[in-house]
Amino acid sequence: MLKYIIAVILLYSTSLYSEVLTGEIKGRVTDADNKPVPNVYVVINEPGVSFTTDAEGNYSAEDIPYGHYHFTFSKTGFITKTLEIDLRAPVVIKDVVLENSLIQTSTIDVTSSFEAQNISQSTFSISTLSLKNLIQDRSHNLSSTISEIPGVNSITTGIGIGKPVIRGMTSNSVLIVHDGVKHESQQWGDEHSPEISVYDLDRIEILRGPASLLYGSEGIGGVVNIISKPLQYSGSNKTILYGNLDLGGFSVNNEGTGNLMLGAGFKNIGLKGHFGLRSSGNVKTPDGTLLVNTLNPFVKDTIQGGMLSNSGAKEIEGGVSLGFRNNLGYIEAGYEYFGREIQMHDPDPFGTGNQKLKTQQIELSGDFRLSRKFHLEPIFSYQMQDRKEFETTQDKEADVPSLYWKLKTFQGDIRLHNDLGERFAGTAGISYNNSDNKSLGVEKLIPNFSSDSYGIYAYEKYNIDKFTFSLGGRFDAKKINILLTDMTEGNEIKYIVPRIINLSAFSGSAGLVFRPNDAIDLFGNIGRGWRAPSEFELYVDGVHDGTGRVERGIITQNHYADPTPEYSLNTDIGIRARLRNFNAEISLFNNVIDNFIFPSPAGITDTASGLPVFLIKQDKSYFRGIEYSFQYQPFEFLLITLNGDYVFTKNDATGRPLPFTPPMKNIFGVKVQKQSIGNIYNPYFKVSMKVVSPQNNVDPLETKTDGYALINIGTGFDLIFQKTVMSFDIYAENLGNIKYVDHLSRYKSYAMNPGRSLNLKVTVPFQL
Repeated sequence: MLKYIIAVILLYSTSLYSEVLTGEIKGRVTDADNKPVPNVYVVINEPGVSFTTDAEGNYSAEDIPYGHYHFTFSKTGFITKTLEIDLRAPVVIKDVVLENSLIQTSTIDVTSSFEAQNISQSTFSISTLSLKNLIQDRSHNLSSTISEIPGVNSITTGIGIGKPVIRGMTSNSVLIVHDGVKHESQQWGDEHSPEISVYDLDRIEILRGPASLLYGSEGIGGVVNIISKPLQYSGSNKTILYGNLDLGGFSVNNEGTGNLMLGAGFKNIGLKGHFGLRSSGNVKTPDGTLLVNTLNPFVKDTIQGGMLSNSGAKEIEGGVSLGFRNNLGYIEAGYEYFGREIQMHDPDPFGTGNQKLKTQQIELSGDFRLSRKFHLEPIFSYQMQDRKEFETTQDKEADVPSLYWKLKTFQGDIRLHNDLGERFAGTAGISYNNSDNKSLGVEKLIPNFSSDSYGIYAYEKYNIDKFTFSLGGRFDAKKINILLTDMTEGNEIKYIVPRIINLSAFSGSAGLVFRPNDAIDLFGNIGRGWRAPSEFELYVDGVHDGTGRVERGIITQNHYADPTPEYSLNTDIGIRARLRNFNAEISLFNNVIDNFIFPSPAGITDTASGLPVFLIKQDKSYFRGIEYSFQYQPFEFLLITLNGDYVFTKNDATGRPLPFTPPMKNIFGVKVQKQSIGNIYNPYFKVSMKVVSPQNNVDPLETKTDGYALINIGTGFDLIFQKTVMSFDIYAENLGNIKYVDHLSRYKSYAMNPGRSLNLKVTVPFQL
């Protein structure tokens, strides 16, 4: 069936090629005083091409197929601006005026509707970490880089491992998407961090709320959409040579990082490559002792500070991209590699458990203009993940993993976008996913399996005057094929009997935006999402060293169980305000999930291993909360910010909160910045205080945690050399060296969170 649908689309597309024409979009970027603004970063968001303005503020994009585009203009010290441009003539001139401001606003949303749209038309709660934010806020991993965004937290295993938490949900409930491809890698594990580089990125968008309409099963809690820097093409026959050097250091674990990106742009061909290294030692926590809670409300435990043994990490990452464009559109191919070795700290000071991970991804994508009103976007990828977990360093040297999984995943998505006029736009598409996993270690933990998923979907948006309406629906089917697996351990003989599990679901969303004026958006969305239980959640059985517990899945507990997907109904309402000196966004949400899957402490200890037993359970659950972000600029040089979130969870069966519910957080910030002091540009100084409340609303078998407050300070500046804007940023985290444990730290019962850290980052983009 799939191949016939593809054939029909391709046949239809060939009949439209004769309509495709190309033109040029150009203009000049100036400030409020009509002075040219050089080195403005310009991105054409469909499908993704970047360049910068010249010394006179001029920009030009040639050989662009007729159609509707979003151009984004950004530079430090100015409000980012996005223009919607209809190219219907050989030359279109669009001059741009940028306003000086320290307020940073999202202007574009590519995550919630399959293609770029103005943020004022988005019916979802969306936050964006821009390129400049990424340079300043880039941390040890993806999760810690985005964890201060409202509605986002991180489950941590020391510094090296972090899993994003969106609105209280994590693992398979949160999708990680990299350049349109779902990131696989046994995401079900608490200690399975996304294996994606935080370098060579253009921005990160976070969609809060179910995204089943976009990506099918999973993403029932939200999406982290990672968008790489686009390729650059030359507007003439002259070759463009460009690159970027990033260097960084973190004192808390003696970490050093470096990444080099090099690229070349020709008239019709673009290519680039990047290579990075990261190496860190043991993590330092504050000296002394700290009293922490236990399950007994009348008893405290004492944990010792100092150096965390066996907590270092190493990473090597890189990739290459090649693109080709002509009057019909673009086609790009890419390869990404990510290798990581992580030492796993545990209460035993002589423990040397560790992990060795390797992820590779090959991607082929394109964007073909079939006519002025239609364009076709195919995305194909193949991912290979190897995960090895070793009980000791000696086992690693002998390559004898206790757990070893090899996961291979093929994904295919074909989207037909339409722009039917000034009011209608949307997308229809089909998707396919095939996964194959082998358990090859001494301990199997989960059986061998393969799975196939199919989806068909459609989404349309209608704009009229002050309103935007959106409506979409999707049908998905998934077949899980559990293979015969020998799970024997020691004297206990265990075999998994082959079984085929079929699951399917409808999902969709409807949304509305009302704009009483150009500065205010009132938005709402109601969506139905779904998530199929993972093979791990169904069949896990045994000691999981990475989580330090014994886990038993749904079918492990009852071999006759009939697996049921999660189904969610999410309501989201909010307001966005973009005033001259004030910016705000507030979102309220209520997410009701039937058959929610979660690990629950059984309250018993496994006699053989001495580890606590956790059972995978399903119950109706509730997630409710609020997220807010405020920016106020009372003076030209001063910015005051407040970001925060609160989430309430409840398990319907017990009437108590779900495990790992994030506590309330608030982040207060003050930033002072000038346009220039002599030859130093954009010098700034900022101070922030992160206040995290105590978490007393917990599962009966989960420990409570105390609140804490951390002070962070930072300073930095830019130096401009012709086409290069060199950035220096120095940042001190946990300035007071406060002793604390975070509620979402998996070390919270036996190790403190990191102490004071002095961080240095140097970024040097260049163009020849």
